[in-house]
Amino acid sequence: MNMLSQELKRAVKDLRYLLNRGYPRESAVSFVGNHYRLPLDQRHLLARCVFSGAEAAANRAKAVDIASVRGKSLGIDGYNVLITVESILTGKPIVMCDDGYVRDLRAIFGKYRKSLTTPKALKTVLATVSEARPSEVCVMFDGQVSRSGELAAEVRRLLEETGLEGDARAVKGVDFQLRKFDVAASSDRAVIQRARAIWDIPAEVLKRRKAKVIDLAAV
Repeated sequence: MNMLSQELKRAVKDLRYLLNRGYPRESAVSFVGNHYRLPLDQRHLLARCVFSGAEAAANRAKAVDIASVRGKSLGIDGYNVLITVESILTGKPIVMCDDGYVRDLRAIFGKYRKSLTTPKALKTVLATVSEARPSEVCVMFDGQVSRSGELAAEVRRLLEETGLEGDARAVKGVDFQLRKFDVAASSDRAVIQRARAIWDIPAEVLKRRKAKVIDLAAV
């Protein structure tokens, strides 16, 4: 899905219309997806990337740039950030969403598996964090996902190599845990709603890499 078809553009506009009028998100996404008979990846785009004007504005208001992370405690939504950066590195579809955050369309959820791209993606994430110079960083992976503990151990080793002060853990309730930090790194709606401030690490990575990005601002 390198570009938006006219049909998908209409679906995006229709979903915005419904969300702006207070329709429940899940049922509105289902209704529009079924109406246009959209394939799974396009339904993921609707579900993850299209927002009401009010929610988009609220999410944007929490966004901070790399300079604002300096000297702050930073909590990272491990799988959320890692999967999106992997998508960037492997050329998979990336979307600049209605609320200004970068999201992927892989919809892996709890089925993540480490790949050949994972080590490079982790190093890319931590190199970006190192530039931000937070006072401390904690990378948290959903403990219910298989081998999260192993991934956290790998990140702890990389943190030490990078010279970053911090930790990596497999935990329950990542979105709740991230509320404790000055800044959270995630594009998850639940995290954004609860966090004090949000830093979009994949968007920062995109500033340094060429990638095809689907920009919903054009719709």
